[in-house]
Amino acid sequence: MKHVRPGYIPFQYKLLISYVLLLIIPIGVIGIYSYLSSSAAIERNTRNNLEVAVNQISSNVQYRVVDIKRSAEELYDDQLLSRYLNGRYEYWDRFQVTTQYVQPRLESAVHLPKPNIRLTLYLEEPAIGEIYYEETEQALTAGERLYQIRYANRVVDEPWYRSLNLPYDGFDWKQVSSDEKFGYISLLQPMINYETLGTIGLIRVSVKLKDIFGDVDVNQLGEETKLFVLDENSNLLYPASMADFSESLLNDERYLKITKEIDHLSVSLVALIPYQSFKEDSIKVRNLTILICLLSLIVMTFTSYLIAKTLTKWITKLTFSLRSFKEGEYSRRIHYRGKDEFALIAQSFNDMASTTQKLIDEVYISKLEKKEAELQILHSQINPHFLYNTFSSISRMAKLGEINKLHEIIRELAKFYRLTLNKGEMLISVEKELQIIEAYLNIQNIKYADRINMSISADPGTENFETVKFILQPFVENVLEHAWYDDEITIQIRVFCDGSNNMVMEVNDNGLGMKQEMVNQILGTGDKIGYGIRNVDQRIKLHYGKEYGVSLTSKVGEGTSVSIVLPKVLYDSSN
Repeated sequence: MKHVRPGYIPFQYKLLISYVLLLIIPIGVIGIYSYLSSSAAIERNTRNNLEVAVNQISSNVQYRVVDIKRSAEELYDDQLLSRYLNGRYEYWDRFQVTTQYVQPRLESAVHLPKPNIRLTLYLEEPAIGEIYYEETEQALTAGERLYQIRYANRVVDEPWYRSLNLPYDGFDWKQVSSDEKFGYISLLQPMINYETLGTIGLIRVSVKLKDIFGDVDVNQLGEETKLFVLDENSNLLYPASMADFSESLLNDERYLKITKEIDHLSVSLVALIPYQSFKEDSIKVRNLTILICLLSLIVMTFTSYLIAKTLTKWITKLTFSLRSFKEGEYSRRIHYRGKDEFALIAQSFNDMASTTQKLIDEVYISKLEKKEAELQILHSQINPHFLYNTFSSISRMAKLGEINKLHEIIRELAKFYRLTLNKGEMLISVEKELQIIEAYLNIQNIKYADRINMSISADPGTENFETVKFILQPFVENVLEHAWYDDEITIQIRVFCDGSNNMVMEVNDNGLGMKQEMVNQILGTGDKIGYGIRNVDQRIKLHYGKEYGVSLTSKVGEGTSVSIVLPKVLYDSSN
């Protein structure tokens, strides 16, 4: 009798249970959740978007206010102008001061901001003569850039002037004189005597409300939205033509109210957005949710057919895996979660594949790894990055006319590739490996303008020993890329016998050095750090055994020492 695992559920029952659960529960839960969450999200996002829009309008207004205020500050900060306005002059001196300094300063200030402004300077003492224009309705309506100098006694009895109580470094925005009639607002700032900090006059910069609050006219918040500006007493400031404004409107519960205070200007930007606009979006979401649920019910009628097709899908997957296995792709596995017939089939196939793979690995893995290492070294013999940099240096020398260096680097490059590409051999003599690294260092030393101090030495007889090809360059390349500590660097390469049956190749530098944590990481199994060093170590172990390979010691600020241990095997040039 066939053994049945605990928890086994026949496949046909799974079909029925899955169909019922997929059809009833998800549609109801998802539909209700979607409607509630979408409605809340719409209201939240709409509110956030409206607040962002109001903040943007407020920022634009604030920018214009600061721009206009620059005109008053241009005069307020001018100490020389203050001294001229506080002086006593004869007729000709007064004329020169007025025409050569005062008028040009007013002309400059009135053209400083982007909007058209009217600039008036009220003087408490008649140090210079008055300059003024006729305030006709036509001139005020046109909004031209104008300036004038008036004596303060002309406005001293006006209520707005008597009510001013500005400190010497203060300012205020008010609608004074004819401002309200012609749709203006004025920035008022004292003109001071910098020696006594007393006032010598008053700066008035008048600008049209429309030039400041123009964004309010272009309502970006919707057709039903009301957008307006209130002064510090909650009176309507702009637009003055808003017919349905009242105090009760501000507290109307049918509207979402968003208020933004304008810095440097005692006004508030108010937006009233009808809640009905939120509900319209919620109704759209509700209708869309119902539509989606209906479509889901229609789609679910085909669920039984799709689930039945799952049987064919798993059979097809099993057939494909068996075919791949037959063709030699032994790593393929069938992934199936469950406790039914397909789980038994998948487990049996995976067990068979694992057993076969293990047997193949035991026979061929060592040869495959060796071939892979040889292929890797063949690819690394011609380093595109090294070749590109060398050609760049050759191009630069040719442009600079450094013929001797150009000849030398080309000769060394030719020597380097002649040595590395010759015969495609994997094992070479120590002598040839030292010639390769010497050519490489000569090329690099030309590129680094003789800032590399190099020393290459080999004990007598060691040059005839065998070594794996191209094992010194990765270490020298690491020194040149990462170990520079000063303008110059010293690299010493030494080959010697250690007294036993081993030969040692050392690469020492006086560079930056590394912490022990970095050394451990390089010699570990990381993918990004120390890949070239581990590659050399693995190639040596593949050729000569696990007792040989690379060791690394380093100290921060003192340099790094690399030891490559190889067996003493004489090189056979006939191979």
